[in-house]
Amino acid sequence: MNHLNALRRKLKKRQHQFVADHDFKGDDELLLSQEDLDDAVELNKIISVMLKGQLQFPSFQFNADGQIYSALQEHLPRLLAARSPWDVCFWLFTKQSVTLKRAVSDATVLRGISVEEMLELGKLAAEQTERFAGMPIDAVTGEDAEVFAACVEHLLNPDYREISEVDVDRESFFADQSSKPDPMTKSHKN
Repeated sequence: MNHLNALRRKLKKRQHQFVADHDFKGDDELLLSQEDLDDAVELNKIISVMLKGQLQFPSFQFNADGQIYSALQEHLPRLLAARSPWDVCFWLFTKQSVTLKRAVSDATVLRGISVEEMLELGKLAAEQTERFAGMPIDAVTGEDAEVFAACVEHLLNPDYREISEVDVDRESFFADQSSKPDPMTKSHKN
């Protein structure tokens, strides 16, 4: 029981810090009618938390026009069905590293090349792999729906998330390899 109480205290502390660091709006500050707001809360289309006995809405979910960012709005029902509103708030401001596109090489390229060349090809694939490193809220406020969708999938479905693949730019690999001297050939300086 002490462990559970310690977790509750830790959560409360994190919530208090989050509230101190972010702005919240009351229902009277939103551009929604009370009926539309009630529907949005019930259908998980808006993040709402209880603060001091009143339902409050984190300001970060709204753009300059007072509307919920479209990238966020599209995924809120899934997020809030799977996680608590507080968990979603914390997650939005937690730095993530998400692979967006994975560069892979064709297995036929690997035949007939040395181990060193395979390692170089692997490094090239790593360099050409596209990743997002940042907080999911950055993708939301930057209106990058594709990146935010990848962040959501990474949270809710990490083991089964499909990552698109692109071929390694082999032209640059082979160009680099052809410019390197053949280690089997000795060069002589006069």
